Amino acid sequence: MAGNRILVTGGSGLVGVYVVAMLLDRGEQPIVYDTGVNRNLLSAVGVDIKAIPLIQGDVLDLPGLVSVIREHRVDRVIHMAGLSGEEVQRHPYNGVTLNVMGTMNVLEAAQQEGISRVTYASSGSVYLGSLELGSLGEGTQGIDETIAVNPPSIYAATKASSEFLGQAYGQRFGFEFVSVRYVGGLYGPSPVAMKSTREQAIRTMVQVALKGQAATIQWPEGTMELLYAKDAAKGTVLVCLKDRLKDHLFHIGSGELLNGEDFLRVLKSTFTNVKITLQNVRRPLPHPEIQLLNDNTRSWEQLGYEPDYPLERALEDYAATLRKLEAHSSL
Repeated sequence: MAGNRILVTGGSGLVGVYVVAMLLDRGEQPIVYDTGVNRNLLSAVGVDIKAIPLIQGDVLDLPGLVSVIREHRVDRVIHMAGLSGEEVQRHPYNGVTLNVMGTMNVLEAAQQEGISRVTYASSGSVYLGSLELGSLGEGTQGIDETIAVNPPSIYAATKASSEFLGQAYGQRFGFEFVSVRYVGGLYGPSPVAMKSTREQAIRTMVQVALKGQAATIQWPEGTMELLYAKDAAKGTVLVCLKDRLKDHLFHIGSGELLNGEDFLRVLKSTFTNVKITLQNVRRPLPHPEIQLLNDNTRSWEQLGYEPDYPLERALEDYAATLRKLEAHSSL
């Protein structure tokens, strides 16, 4: 089989399943590496799980990671394994251990086994402290890669730390380390476990809309970009596979700034008989309300990235995937 052999840590998670599907579509050879391989979700997004290695493994297990990379002759790594923002907020020690030491192990395995490029799934939250301090300057039209890192939460600090570690490791040992910052709140039809408050709200809204049920749903107050997992995956795959990169940091966003009422309005235009009431709640993480859109210029010019899933199309795809998951679970 032609193509790069690419290890995807967290390869059956929210974004990882789409990364694996897109790599397969491009003729690459993904290897899924996850603590709990979600075969149902991989199948629901169109992955032939019999055609690829599915490996249950932990990024905190350095010998195991090295062994898998060696056994499958991995060329590149997409590192997506880790705990999300609210989970790190609840369990900071576990979050720092997994997010930072997990990245450290990926970097050490990469240098030991001669990996050419590590693509790291980071977060736009790393610079949100700068937004809060109002240090962007007057006339700023969008959020781009030049904003200084200033993490306002423990989660954001783990992401910033991992970016700095990756840059230093890559320079020291001669491999490429590229960060992909997902700007805005990620969402997609992954399992409820460890989802953020907003992700849980979106999944519940789509589920009750499909069934025509009534519900009151909590939504974190304020506006922000929402990024569908498929678009996040598209940007990640483009970064992983691009032959020559001028820069090694890319923002991936949707270009849509939304609040809960905006989301509900699009939901009502997509599904009939929606009977949902939103209840605004305090934001669970110490992040400021975002009033500026992400600037995708660098990603467009160097990668050809542009989002494919505005909210209405994303909700249709989300619902279709949920139907597949429910049908599979009833078999």
